[in-house]
Formats: sequence, structure tokens, C-alpha cells
Amino acid sequence: MNCEETLELLEEYIIGELDLEKRQLVEKHLQDCSDCNTEYMETEEVIRGLHNLKNSKIASGDILNMSKMVGERKKWEMPIPSVAAAVFFVMFLLTSSVIAFPTFASTFAPGLPVVKQLLETQKDYNTAMQENQEIKILNEKIEQENQQLKKNIKEIGGFSIVEYQTSQSIGEDDNDKVQNLVINFIKAQYKGDIEKIKAMCTEEFKVQVDRMKDSILMDSKGDFVFTQITNISKEGDSYFVSVRLNDTSDIPDYELDFELKKINDKFYVSFEGKDV
Repeated sequence: MNCEETLELLEEYIIGELDLEKRQLVEKHLQDCSDCNTEYMETEEVIRGLHNLKNSKIASGDILNMSKMVGERKKWEMPIPSVAAAVFFVMFLLTSSVIAFPTFASTFAPGLPVVKQLLETQKDYNTAMQENQEIKILNEKIEQENQQLKKNIKEIGGFSIVEYQTSQSIGEDDNDKVQNLVINFIKAQYKGDIEKIKAMCTEEFKVQVDRMKDSILMDSKGDFVFTQITNISKEGDSYFVSVRLNDTSDIPDYELDFELKKINDKFYVSFEGKDV
């Protein structure tokens, strides 16, 4: 247990509210640390004084009840101003004890209105501090996510696209090659360039492209925007990547899923599917 932890537990240690394990840890630290032991003795003296004051005649109900005290002023040897000063002094000490020793005050003087009010204020303050800390942590998390998002924006085929890490990368060079290939494939779809599309396909997929020409080429010839692309994943001898984009068609946002093969150290599209 270090000094900070020990000092935080001093008050509860002094008034006997610690469990056995924590009490033994505090005692061991006080034996080894002269600074904390000095703080302990000073704190213990203050709390003992407040405890004695709580049980003294000056802090009794007759004196705390000012109206009753005034009605019975003849029973007192001291004049009213002195009694009032004494009461003020008692209240000052008890009020101060709430701030300096909240556990002590709530244990030995819970019924005093000033103690109730200050303890409630302290509770509200602690709640507010906790909420502020949670908000701070949330803001820091959002900022980290924003910074991470900025780092993942890539320039691919003349477009700025957010790259999402969905799997362990296959290597930066191959990852970039595949991403550029599928972006150029999509650009050719929007331009209606079927020959350029076929040049990027495996021999098997070229046959399907000829048969599915109408579905391969995009109806919209307007502007389109790439919103995200995944990094490349690999399963066996196949490579996979997904691209999200939107255009001026009736379907504003959709995803294209690609499967690719690597042949003679060059990538070719072996399948493309549209996912709305």
C-alpha cells in the first residue's frame, strides 16, 4: 500500500470502519512511513477532539436548540452572547468536519441539518465529478476513433476512400494491387467499357461477363462516390474484398463483393456480386 492509498483510508482507519485486511495494510505502512505516521497522529487528534466535543455539554441538544437556550438563560452562568458564540463555534467545527472528515461527520453527527445539507451537497458533487469523468472518457474515445478513421482514409484510383480492417492483411503491396483493380473494374462498369472489364477477369469469368453483360454494366452514367472499402482477406487461393458506394440511381447505397485469383503474380476478378 502506498502513501496516497494510506492517506485516503486514514479517517476510516481511525474510527474503526476498515476490514481486517485493509487495517493491517494501513498499520504496516504507518510503521514504515514517518510522513504518513505524522499525518495519522495529527488526523487522529482532530477526530478525537471532535468526538469529545460531540459528547460534551456545549454540544448538547439544549445548547444547539437556541430558542430553548434563550428561554432558560438564567440557568446558565455565561451570558447569551457567549453561548451564541459557543454554539457558532461548535457548528463551525462540525461543518468543517464534514468537509475534512465526511465519514466522521456522517457517523457522529448525522442529525444536524448543516451536516445533512453538506453531505447531500458532497454527494451531488461526487456524482457530478463521476459524470464529468465518464463524459471525458467518452470524448477521448470518440476522438481516438476519429483519429483512427482519418488514418484509414486511402487514395485509391484517384478516390479518397475509407478502408475498414476486417481481417489480417495479406501484405501492403498485394492489398493495394487488389484494391486498385476492383476500383478500376467499377469505374469501367460505369463507363460501359465491357472490353476493359473482361481484361481484368479470369478466363472463366470472362465467359460469364459476356452472358451477363446487361447486369455487369451500370445503368447510371452519373456521378458515383466510394464510401468504403475493406482490406483484402484470403481463403485458400481466393482473395476477397468488398466496396460500398452510392450514385444517382434509385438505389443510393449498395455493396459490391469481389472474389479474385492470383495467376502468374497478377490478380484477376473471378466473381462479382451486388449486395443492396
